[in-house]
Amino acid sequence: MPTFFQPASPPGVPVLRGHSLRHALLAGSRVLTATGERHVETLKPGDRVITRDRGMVRIRALRRSPVRPGCAMVLIPAGAMGRGRPERDVTLPADQPVVLRDWRARTLFGAKEARVAAIRLVDGGVIRRVTGDAAVAWALVLDRPAAIYADGLELVTGALDALDA
Repeated sequence: MPTFFQPASPPGVPVLRGHSLRHALLAGSRVLTATGERHVETLKPGDRVITRDRGMVRIRALRRSPVRPGCAMVLIPAGAMGRGRPERDVTLPADQPVVLRDWRARTLFGAKEARVAAIRLVDGGVIRRVTGDAAVAWALVLDRPAAIYADGLELVTGALDALDA
């Protein structure tokens, strides 16, 4: 029987199997791989993804999970994070970590780089909270957490040890 996930609350809590969409991408998301951009649902264990912090790494596992209608999501319109970031309108689970390396990291978090839940980017105007429709989410599992490139954004993936949480 499939498990329906609800985002963890508050955003950024540890991964709890069966209770969070943290580190998940909705079907249709395009991930940068060794062979170019591919939809997340076409990836399989052993495929190599390009990461910002670890170079090219192999996917160890993928987890497919149905998303219940009404889940909290964040809509980031094309270009909202800068030119080509994201490349198209992107809907992320509210607690999906996003890597910031621009004025937002410095202004909001006092750091050169910050990894924050998507919900923390909501500004009430451009980037906004939305209610998700029924969908499928895919979690890419690597040996260690890493920032992958998906739809022109840097997003943090999970690691093997998260499966045992």
